[in-house]
Amino acid sequence: MTTTKVVTPTFRRYGLPGTVVGRFVFRRHMKSFIFGGLIFASYVISKASSYISIYPTQADRVKIAGTLGGNVGIEAILGQAHNLVSIGGYMAWNFLCLLAAVGAVWGFLTAIRALRGEEDMGRWELMLIGQTTPRKATANVLASLYGGLIIVYAFLLLALGVIGRTNGADLTTSSSLFFALTLLCGAIEFLAVGALMSQLIPSRGRAAGYSAIIFGVFYGIRVVADTTSAHWLLYLSPLGWIEKLQPMYASQPLWLLPIFGFAIVLCTTAVFLAGRRDLYDAIFADKSTARARLNMLKTPLSFAMRLTRPATIGWLLAVGAVGFVYSLFAKAASQVFSQSASFERTLSKIAQTAQHEVTLAYIGIIFLLAMIVLLVYAASAVGRVRNDEALSYLDNLLVQPVSRMRWFWGRVILVIGTIVVAGLISGFAAWLGMLNEHLGISLQTLLGAGLNIAAPAILVTGIGFCAFGITPRLTSFVVYGSFGWSFLLLMLGDGLKLNHWLLDTSILYHVPLAPAVNENWTTSAIMICIGLVLCLIGDLTFDRRDLQNE
Repeated sequence: MTTTKVVTPTFRRYGLPGTVVGRFVFRRHMKSFIFGGLIFASYVISKASSYISIYPTQADRVKIAGTLGGNVGIEAILGQAHNLVSIGGYMAWNFLCLLAAVGAVWGFLTAIRALRGEEDMGRWELMLIGQTTPRKATANVLASLYGGLIIVYAFLLLALGVIGRTNGADLTTSSSLFFALTLLCGAIEFLAVGALMSQLIPSRGRAAGYSAIIFGVFYGIRVVADTTSAHWLLYLSPLGWIEKLQPMYASQPLWLLPIFGFAIVLCTTAVFLAGRRDLYDAIFADKSTARARLNMLKTPLSFAMRLTRPATIGWLLAVGAVGFVYSLFAKAASQVFSQSASFERTLSKIAQTAQHEVTLAYIGIIFLLAMIVLLVYAASAVGRVRNDEALSYLDNLLVQPVSRMRWFWGRVILVIGTIVVAGLISGFAAWLGMLNEHLGISLQTLLGAGLNIAAPAILVTGIGFCAFGITPRLTSFVVYGSFGWSFLLLMLGDGLKLNHWLLDTSILYHVPLAPAVNENWTTSAIMICIGLVLCLIGDLTFDRRDLQNE
């Protein structure tokens, strides 16, 4: 006779139950904070070390400072240049606007995911059944996200400490503390923007879209202010306020007041609005009734096109904007790059060539930026496919006479087709931007360069759909990981002198920067074939597994 052992459950009493939500969100985003801190710190060390090694003497730095300073093409990307002779001044110019913009995008996406995203998934309701209220829970989430920035801040301080110990660096403790804080100001501002949009807009995707529009407007104002005589426009843009901090050469810490004030006002408004609305609702809620629109509902492919139409149009406009805006400064920027040894060295590694015409090289960089946008689109599009399954939307299609294969390949065709169209749009937009430059570059050449950047995005799409078929819950991690790894090696390869075997694992290192060098259509064909084979593997595995929700 066997006896059954009775296990008595034990309960642990936690202190401060009102902060449970904040502690949970902090732990859940811990990896994101650590990973972001590592990327920021690695980028700072890589670029600063590269600058010190290429321009070791004061004379070298004076020469390059005269070349880079006051160029409208460079200022459109990195902001106005000041005191480039010193290492600190170069770092402030090279890092501030770029990392502030990256931090801003990360900030609003993270806030929306932690607030509106959790509500859309039905998990926010579980958090609110505890000893808390919507306002307290929202405040907890924001406190945890801002607390997580301390981790990123620590990594940046460590990176600046490493650079400060380098021969020739002129970084003091106080300047490093202030500079690390300025690099996080974009995230500080746009975490608040994402929190407010989470209360105003009724879905995660649309909240992110409106936040991106706000970011684009503020970024555009900053570009106009830096490239024209209307410098006063910097006062109208939160991203301009960050530039007015002027770290490392003429620090203006008073500009932290409007930056922190902006974040505090938006966060306070978000917390207030959280208590003024119902769960799953929003301040600008959708109408309860609407006229029926039955167009594009006949096939799974047309239905997917209808669902993704706003996001797809937004991505196409983004790729076109990158090609058009930066091509406007092609002639001016090429004059700078023709005298920059660091640019020559970096480009030769990426393009896998040592000889190239400088203007074409700059245009190649434009297509590199457009390619990065395409890779992000591919990752987000595959993530959206997984989201349809996770939220059980896919169940409603598969109960109809629709096969899994038909649905799967419809989504593949939609994503790949958008990538190809986006590549052509980038080429056409770059041609439009250079019409008045009279550079003698044909439309056919630029369209070919646009198609050249589509191949790596198709490969990333294949990686994502393969992961979707095999391990659906890891789809976003795999697809963003493959893109992130490639981008990280691209940014760090030059400064850290990484082994070429490691660099070969980056997708971006196998793509020639057309039109700086000729397109390698063999390599592109191999990437496309690998991507399609991975899609086929994903289809076969998806056809044989159960649907898996969140």
